[in-house]
Amino acid sequence: MDELKFGRLDYKTSSSLQTPSNFMKTYRELQILNANLMNIYAPFVLPATQWTFMLVSVFTIYGFIKLSGLVAFVMCVTAIAIVIFLLVMFTVLAEVEVRSREALISWRCHSESKILRTFLRSTKSIRFYVGTFYYVDSAMVLTMLKFIIECTVDLIMLN
Repeated sequence: MDELKFGRLDYKTSSSLQTPSNFMKTYRELQILNANLMNIYAPFVLPATQWTFMLVSVFTIYGFIKLSGLVAFVMCVTAIAIVIFLLVMFTVLAEVEVRSREALISWRCHSESKILRTFLRSTKSIRFYVGTFYYVDSAMVLTMLKFIIECTVDLIMLN
């Protein structure tokens, strides 16, 4: 996404991306790729991954706190690995939307042709949806952490 921003000092890809026609073509291709990806993964795979890993992390943190010995150590390592996986995965997915929006804003400031202005007005940023209700953003990552902490504390308080 960073390569699509207008006005960067150095580019790692071809400079032909900096023409309005190539930008519009490339961005539409990314939107189509994202739409096809979301048709496959958004309804089931991403929500199932999110909820499964969140619940497993809650139970492994709880087990780490309540148990002792080697089992507690294994649960601690597992919980840390799962939480790091969730944080990294959903932070990267949230960053796609931010960088997509920044690329559109950078082109909006330099739109000279009417076709490009119309394209920019009608184009949304690229987002990763989880289910059909919401998309991944940085607030969702914090909400996941809040859920994990609250459920773990609730389990501890029950005993």
